[in-house]
Amino acid sequence: MPRPALAIGTYGRISVQEVEPGKCVARCRFRDFDGRTRKVEAWGRSKAAAERNLKAALADRSMPGEGDVTADSRISVLWEVYRARLVADGAAVRTVQTYDYVSTRLLPAVGEWRVREATTQHLERVVRALGDRHGPGLARSSRAVLSGMFRLAVQFGAIPSNPMRETSPVRSTSVPARALTLDELRAVLRGVQGSTYARRADLVDLTTFLAATGVRIGEALGLRWSDVDLEAGRVRISGHVVRVTGEGLRRVEGTKANEGRVLPLPSWAVAMLLARQVNAEPNVHDVVFPSSAGTLRDVDGVTKQWRKLRTEIGFPWVTSHVFRKTVATLLDDAGLSARLAADQLGHSSPAMTQDVYMGRGRVHDEVATVLDSVVDRFESAG
Repeated sequence: MPRPALAIGTYGRISVQEVEPGKCVARCRFRDFDGRTRKVEAWGRSKAAAERNLKAALADRSMPGEGDVTADSRISVLWEVYRARLVADGAAVRTVQTYDYVSTRLLPAVGEWRVREATTQHLERVVRALGDRHGPGLARSSRAVLSGMFRLAVQFGAIPSNPMRETSPVRSTSVPARALTLDELRAVLRGVQGSTYARRADLVDLTTFLAATGVRIGEALGLRWSDVDLEAGRVRISGHVVRVTGEGLRRVEGTKANEGRVLPLPSWAVAMLLARQVNAEPNVHDVVFPSSAGTLRDVDGVTKQWRKLRTEIGFPWVTSHVFRKTVATLLDDAGLSARLAADQLGHSSPAMTQDVYMGRGRVHDEVATVLDSVVDRFESAG
């Protein structure tokens, strides 16, 4: 029978031979990480020294290359490899920054563990502790980061399965924001238009644009005049504004889930942009919604301004994402598909749009109408 192949990264029987007094050689077969089996040897003044030198050489040879992960790697090393993979795969700057922050909370708890020591039970305990200490938001983010890290560990063959797979989902204690009704949307827009603070902070047109499109704040702030086609009544969402540590604000090409999308505008949004274009001062970034100094505008700064404004106009619960949910829900009410709504909001999957952004818990009177018609036909047949 043929000799069974060695497993990758392992060696066969070691043979030691004294070539001459005070000069010995130890040899064996080693299967390298390219799958090829090679003969390896080492020398020493005695048989024991030669064998010891060979084993040391084999240990160095079987060490994984830079960026690899084994069962004995520390989780802090796994994190560094995972982060490098995120960057190499083109993850959004904001995503990498968020994960960096999460790692500052995670690594003190698990960084010194070996990958093989991370059991579902241990990881569940860590995520729950982070949730108790810092809230469900950080717990969810930690669960996502750990899941991605251990999925990568599985790809490296360090562990047979992802221990995060069976951990419990993190439940939020907060009530998710609902979509605005049409009357509420009109009231919000009237309140913004009548606010002195909104005009001074240049939030009137920005709020109108968010309500008209359902885009993210960063995408709205990254909108350039070159992306606007007022004659056709369309805009191209081709980038977004982020704050990069050590660099400041930057406009990044592409959006969170895709390379960009073209959106139609309602007539009232076209009118707003026409008026804004007439009064616009040129700025170096060509953005439609620059700061008062003509520079890029900060997402966090606008969010802080909106928190103040929404309280002033009597809608303290309305976040920028409520506009996204409202647009999705209005499209759903109009009978348009989840795929169309996902394209409008920039989601890669319609399931995300349906599960998170389309308003739930609404009263659908048309259901009663359909059931009434069924009963009418049943009674007529009887």
